[in-house]
Amino acid sequence: MIFRAMLLTLAGVLPTDTKAAAPSFDEGMQALSRGDYAIAYCHWLPLAKRGYTEAQYHIGWLYANGNGLAVDIERALHWWMQAAEQGHTDAQFAVGLAYTTGEGIGKNLAHAVDWYLVAARHGHEDARDILVQLNGDPATNLLTSHPELAREPWFGWQTEVVNARVNLRSGPGTDHRIVAKLEKGDSVRVIGRRGDWLMLAHGDMADGIAWIHGALVRDTGN
Repeated sequence: MIFRAMLLTLAGVLPTDTKAAAPSFDEGMQALSRGDYAIAYCHWLPLAKRGYTEAQYHIGWLYANGNGLAVDIERALHWWMQAAEQGHTDAQFAVGLAYTTGEGIGKNLAHAVDWYLVAARHGHEDARDILVQLNGDPATNLLTSHPELAREPWFGWQTEVVNARVNLRSGPGTDHRIVAKLEKGDSVRVIGRRGDWLMLAHGDMADGIAWIHGALVRDTGN
């Protein structure tokens, strides 16, 4: 189940709110590690009601996974939203994930993208990766609703041309017209993938987009 997998990945986040709440929150984390979910909930609920974002975020996962509580995605979303609106990036991502999967609340990709964007612009790497994946899906058409993404330096990853004199195309395939050429060693930013073809942010194009076959580049990491 996707929520359980995300809990194992994200549940170790350290508290970021007031120091006075930290001991009780940490006791809840210790209870969680022992599988004492009801004890964790009892430690976190008073903190969550006082606006402590880490407690709100983690209670959301207890509800999402049914750990010591009945599975209730609406309640999970309630607590994630409380934390997300205070700037908690993992909670922002969790809200996006909930709307993407639609478990218990119904899918809403537009809402999901809005929250992924908030988290991504605050540096959340998983949110950034999901946005790039969505951008490669022709059914999503992400750049139509958010054309500014093509110009944001965090969006996508850098690659380097490995062949001499390669063609950039107006679409993902050799049946699309050639719009520019690159030389070996040129660096380009990938902002989407469709099959073997990569979408690039390319300044020479009116819409800022061009395509290259994935075999013609190699990732450089950033």
